[in-house]
Amino acid sequence: MQIIIFTAKMMWERAAGMSSRLWLGGLLLTGLLIITPGRQIPGQLVSFTVLFPAVFLLADWNSSAARKGIMSITIRGNGRKKVRITEWLFPALAGAVVSSIAVFAVSAPPPWQFWVAASLIATSFSLVLLMTEQHLKYAGRAILSLMWLAQITGSLHGRVTDFLLFTGYPAAVLSADPVAEGPHPDSYVLASLVVMLLTASIYVYLLKRKT
Repeated sequence: MQIIIFTAKMMWERAAGMSSRLWLGGLLLTGLLIITPGRQIPGQLVSFTVLFPAVFLLADWNSSAARKGIMSITIRGNGRKKVRITEWLFPALAGAVVSSIAVFAVSAPPPWQFWVAASLIATSFSLVLLMTEQHLKYAGRAILSLMWLAQITGSLHGRVTDFLLFTGYPAAVLSADPVAEGPHPDSYVLASLVVMLLTASIYVYLLKRKT
């Protein structure tokens, strides 16, 4: 437990001490407000709070001196396993908690499907970003950025693409109407579960192949 708390503390202190993180957050928010259709801004801001903690904590974390130092002192036992768990769990929990607070500015109370979808997508995105930082980095960042831009602008709007662009699920749940035509909020819960299972499976596979 001490390793988990220590790793989370180091992740937070490292990210909070970097002024670039504040600039990044401001840039992403400004871009979201500029290019998102007006009526969709509230929901997209909530989705942003689901995703940004992972970006804030995980960008360049894999190659950081802090991570290398932690890994060097956890050679024995299952210390490294706990570090790897913390790397995706801490950003996921942060995204779930922050979005659970922010959603009340948009929907009070939010539909129950939001709590499930937001938690699952926060976990999925943390795993995806962690994997791209470790294996693809800049190419992965570019792909995720394009996917996010396509999602917030609605440039690829359609029944299929709405489900492929999983970064927008929390906002989609808030705008979905159970009695109207279109995807039911429950469908986003199921889709979120599928995304998380897929990302978790790929993460475990890559981890086993590496070790």
